[in-house]
Amino acid sequence: MTENSPFVVYAPIVISMLSLIVSIITSFANYRLKLRDKKRGEQLDKMQLRLHELQLKREEEDAERRASSMVEAHYVRIGLKEHRIRVSNTGGTTVTNVTCEYNENVGPYAFIQDKEPYERLEPGESFDETIFFADGSPSKFMVKTRWIGEDGKEHGRDNIISV
Repeated sequence: MTENSPFVVYAPIVISMLSLIVSIITSFANYRLKLRDKKRGEQLDKMQLRLHELQLKREEEDAERRASSMVEAHYVRIGLKEHRIRVSNTGGTTVTNVTCEYNENVGPYAFIQDKEPYERLEPGESFDETIFFADGSPSKFMVKTRWIGEDGKEHGRDNIISV
């Protein structure tokens, strides 16, 4: 008979114990990864829900903007000495009978409104009115735009013009 060497006797036991330790460590690591993935999945679901809410809100605002009418007036300088008030349809519907009003005592020296009332202004279109300034003319004044929307109602907006 031959004697078994200690290596032959203990090697299977050591290998089994190492396998058991590795499997315990792997199981623990997998459990932690699963918890982390679950937490990140919940965060991702919340983010996706918030994103969908924001997209829905943006679409509703765009639909509201497309369905509403808005006419704005802005100061535009052309060259060194020419000044204009640009009246623009920034809404999403066609407007009619567009006019501007301003207080002659608190405005430019002259505001030539030869294009008013502007009969029809499509979304994104604009027209310019000529203005002149003199010494002592205020650098900031109010222009009220008025128009009739597709709903047939008269609308208005106060526009602060700053030169």
